Amino acid sequence: MTAPTTLVGRQALVDELRRRLADGGRVTLSGAAGSGRTAVAAAVADGARPVWTLRPSPEDRTIAFCALADLLLQLDGQGRLGDTLPAPQRAAVDAVLTRRAGSPDPLALRLTLAALLQAGLLVVDDAQWLDEPSREILAYLVRRGEGSLGVLATVRAGEPVLTGTTELALPPLDLPQTAQLLADRGTPSRLAAKIHAAGGGNPRLLLAIGSAAAADADPATFDTAVLTPQVLAAARAMLATLDGSPRHTLLLAALADRPTLRQLRRAGRATAAHDLAAAQAAGLVEVTAEARVTLRAGALAAVLVHDAAPEQLTGGHRALAAAADDDATRLWHTSALSHLPDTALACALGDASAAVLAQGRPTRAAELALRAATLATTAVPADRISAWLIEAARAAGAAGRTDLVRSAVQLLEETPSPPADRARARLSMADAAGQALDGLDEMLSRALAEAHDDHALVAAVRLRMAWHANLAEGSPQRAAEQAQAAAHHARLAADEPKQALALTMLARMQRILGEPAAEHTLAQALALPGTPAAYGLHNSPHYLALRHAYFDDQLDTARRGLLAMLPAAEDSGIAEDVVDILRNLAEVEIRSGRCQSGQARAQHALRLSERAGLSPGPSCYTAALAELAAGTPEQARRHAERALTASTHEHDQIYLARAWHALGQIELACRDNAAAARALRHVQELERRQQVRDPSLLRWHADLAEALVGVGDLDEAQQLITDVRALAGELARDGVNAALDRAEGLYRCAAGDAAHAVALLRRSQDQFAILGMPLERGRSLIALAGVERRRRRRAAARDSWQQAEEVFATAGAPVWAAATRRTADHAVDGDRADAPDLSETEAKIVGLATGGASNREIAATLFLSVKTVEATLTRLYRRTGVRSRAQLHHLLGTAERRGG
Repeated sequence: MTAPTTLVGRQALVDELRRRLADGGRVTLSGAAGSGRTAVAAAVADGARPVWTLRPSPEDRTIAFCALADLLLQLDGQGRLGDTLPAPQRAAVDAVLTRRAGSPDPLALRLTLAALLQAGLLVVDDAQWLDEPSREILAYLVRRGEGSLGVLATVRAGEPVLTGTTELALPPLDLPQTAQLLADRGTPSRLAAKIHAAGGGNPRLLLAIGSAAAADADPATFDTAVLTPQVLAAARAMLATLDGSPRHTLLLAALADRPTLRQLRRAGRATAAHDLAAAQAAGLVEVTAEARVTLRAGALAAVLVHDAAPEQLTGGHRALAAAADDDATRLWHTSALSHLPDTALACALGDASAAVLAQGRPTRAAELALRAATLATTAVPADRISAWLIEAARAAGAAGRTDLVRSAVQLLEETPSPPADRARARLSMADAAGQALDGLDEMLSRALAEAHDDHALVAAVRLRMAWHANLAEGSPQRAAEQAQAAAHHARLAADEPKQALALTMLARMQRILGEPAAEHTLAQALALPGTPAAYGLHNSPHYLALRHAYFDDQLDTARRGLLAMLPAAEDSGIAEDVVDILRNLAEVEIRSGRCQSGQARAQHALRLSERAGLSPGPSCYTAALAELAAGTPEQARRHAERALTASTHEHDQIYLARAWHALGQIELACRDNAAAARALRHVQELERRQQVRDPSLLRWHADLAEALVGVGDLDEAQQLITDVRALAGELARDGVNAALDRAEGLYRCAAGDAAHAVALLRRSQDQFAILGMPLERGRSLIALAGVERRRRRRAAARDSWQQAEEVFATAGAPVWAAATRRTADHAVDGDRADAPDLSETEAKIVGLATGGASNREIAATLFLSVKTVEATLTRLYRRTGVRSRAQLHHLLGTAERRGG
């Protein structure tokens, strides 16, 4: 019986099963051990009346009529086996229940169950353990049963389904569902992708690995390959269906780096195709159309190797070495056969590591270099061993493999290596951590001390300290100081590529701080030699120049540059490069009105990020923007909330602000101004603490002003618009000013100055058209239509709505286009000559006020200040020409009657 688990990711399936079974459906739910079959079946049965549940065990399979006896006892306990049964059926029932001697009559039993079970739900959990006589009689009931009896069976994947039922496979949890499952148990979200890859979406295995992660003192160093008793038990239960030839083939696949059907056959597994089909039916492997083999859960590979006999491992590595297509793979398997120091083999492994790294395979490069160091003899110079370990750490850092970096650092600490070598290896831990730099300050301080007076190395450490100050501390000022120090030491070392890296970081911080020197600093970085490939394109000055083009609304320039950079990133093997470029391409394309392409790139970036084990925060933020533009607000909200959770856990201050901004934009799109204002105030506070001055980087200011107008906080909205407009003018941020025009237009309209509002909104949409930002233009047209409608200029309003709909449709934002059309249709249907047009918040305030609520009660209900409520009512009195709540109530009621 599978271990119980929560219904995370399963509620839709439970609802579907309930619908099927309510009308007498017959379903067998199949899934691997630990997949949650029992939990789903129990949830489906919960509340059903009557319900009979059978849970046979492996021991029951050899006992004739064992499951049937359980069912008859349940019926007897309900009083259904009364004296009305015909004598032959009573005799058969008594024989099954051992109340009389002799063998039961199978036909009498069939007729008994067909008569008694005509309505309700029969659940057979783990039907693979049914004894054969019970299985045959239940199969008859499924085939011949009448009425509305629903039958739900569960079986282990690969086992025969209950005859007469329709099989429904229980899918593994996807990554967002895994993240939710683990978050409910306090597992850091940064580990969700690693645990998902190790657990393959199997709830029991995921929870076992997650428990080990929760017990680890440092999530940054958690290794999913650690096999706790719970992980071993869960994986062994999944593998229990395989033995003999299929298990041997699966072991070879676990030992191989990137196994294929061809490779397994070359390694001597003539039955590989048949074996893999059995493993695939059991839900353990996936075989692509190109015959590439992937174990569904990484932990399965680790357990297969753990449980294999030494001679099996030796034979497997020998066979794979003979079948290898390249020297690096052959060396890897050959080295696994030897545990004794070997100078020639160690040197060959070291050389192979460099070759594999050049091929864009950093993880295997790190593994080869580590093995070279462990097999080195005293004949290998110590500095060469240190070089292997440093390269292993660097390659692992590029691949995001903190476990391999840690192994390299530990080996360096155990060897007589210079402190500077240990410092170089430690830096790779920061590289492997990506966005999750919180908690690495002590390690960086140690590396700085070990670097001593090596200016090039000090520059490298200071650069990581700058990244840490920006991401984990949320302090661009401290980050700028560290970047400046890094540039100084790089200059002393005559290390121009590293100097370019430091100046790039300094320029990034200066832009955040709104310092005019940012562009000059970036120009200095661009004039220096190219930055080291190991640091990735995303840290290069050329990449930052494209980001600045995006901030400056030079969208075509940014797009062309990013597209040209993408192939080099893909060839580099640095996952963070590819993900960052794809994410930023997605954001450029969304802003420039290529929403469908932006959505596809954002989804690609998210998949790559998950596969590489990078922080989900940045990719989920971009995915939220893409879904809001080209998908649905509901899907956008899921991504934004995941970004918020991940960035909170990782103390990533930059993407925490971005996640809140995405949520604020979603709430604005859903017309919940109060929720939008709450979310965007988080952004305001985070950027205040981070000393962010340039309003072009994260454009929340106009959104917050719009939300404040929507909830009636006009004074605060006006002050925000005034303050940011001065800054945008000083820094020449045209796109920011266009958004502020929209916000101020809405403010002017709410304040009763509709003519000024129209002028501002027309200027806003004109400017966005010039900048090539159709989504923003569409939002301004919608706002303009609302103002025109309030001025009773219905033709002008309809024209603006129509333009907005066309703009959204052309940009590939169908949900926005449809929403605009519905708004326009609703407005036309609802136009009334005498009714004042109210905003959402005004309507709520008026409804409560005319219902007898006091200003203080209205404020408490709507989370507003009393002053805001009073000001809103005063404006409404002035606008409608009334003097009291009673008169306002009468006016609205009269208009409603005339409109009807």
